[in-house]
Amino acid sequence: MKKNCGRLKSCGAGFASACIVAGMLGAGQVQAQVERYPTRPIKLIMPATAGGPADLLGRIAAEHLTKSFGQPVVVENIPGAGGNTGLGAAARAAPDGYTIFLASQGMLSLAPWLFKDLPFDADRDFAPVVLIAAPPYVLVTNPGVPANNLKELITLLRAKPGEFNFASTNGNASSSHIAGELFKKMAKVDIVHVPFKGDAVAAPAVLAGDVQMMFSLTAGVTPNIRAGKFRAIAIGSTKRSAALPEVPTFDEAGLPGFTAASWFAILTRAGVPAPVIGRLNDELNRMLALAETRKRLLGIGAEAAGGTAGELADHLRNERTKWGQVIREARITLD
Repeated sequence: MKKNCGRLKSCGAGFASACIVAGMLGAGQVQAQVERYPTRPIKLIMPATAGGPADLLGRIAAEHLTKSFGQPVVVENIPGAGGNTGLGAAARAAPDGYTIFLASQGMLSLAPWLFKDLPFDADRDFAPVVLIAAPPYVLVTNPGVPANNLKELITLLRAKPGEFNFASTNGNASSSHIAGELFKKMAKVDIVHVPFKGDAVAAPAVLAGDVQMMFSLTAGVTPNIRAGKFRAIAIGSTKRSAALPEVPTFDEAGLPGFTAASWFAILTRAGVPAPVIGRLNDELNRMLALAETRKRLLGIGAEAAGGTAGELADHLRNERTKWGQVIREARITLD
């Protein structure tokens, strides 16, 4: 019908009218589908293995949407290639709002600068829905490091370039590594990166003094901070964290403008009708306002975020630009 309607000039008036009516009916059907959304189960792609913090966030969202929509929201774990496999599957989904996914800072802010061939284009393939949480990185040191606060630490590091090490909790080119590189640049210090595969091996190295400091998400270090085994120097959020309210921000501690936080967000396929994205955004913001949700997120060191889809779009652009510059200037690669 679309092909024939494109030849209205050569068609009779009756045929032209039929084309217009068909178009109006088609638009009406689409509008009706949007207004009834959702009318069938929704898939939430989780580009990570089951059981981790990201998986928990996705399942919290799926539980809430299932109750609110009256339709099942089924979590499908598609791990692999640092999240690229799952995001590739999301990029191939139909733009109808029945496939959503959870993405992290590493997947959308770092991966485009680190991988040559991605199975998705973040700008072309995806539409933002809402920011779920942005857990900050906290800089901790072994208590044996002779610095009680950030100013003392920076003075010490500048006096002894190359003599101190920092651990990354998930290896080379990970978020914690790149946070450390931003700190080196902004504080004008020379510290040596030592990659580890996970908090479970990085934390003991710092506890033993084999590595003097690291950037870690709050959930991974809070127990050791409370026990006095780590000294918390500063936190990478714009305001103090409810998980560690006694720890100053970098702004407060003397390094203005330094922020470093991971983040998790819900997105969908580009081309999904705006009213559908709006409905998802509204429901997820309601979820994030619930005391129970905030409590569950705080349990993994994350505070509820929220906001509009447009605000998330701005956040994604700013994060990609910010961390891309750090990656280029530090010459970080996955090799």
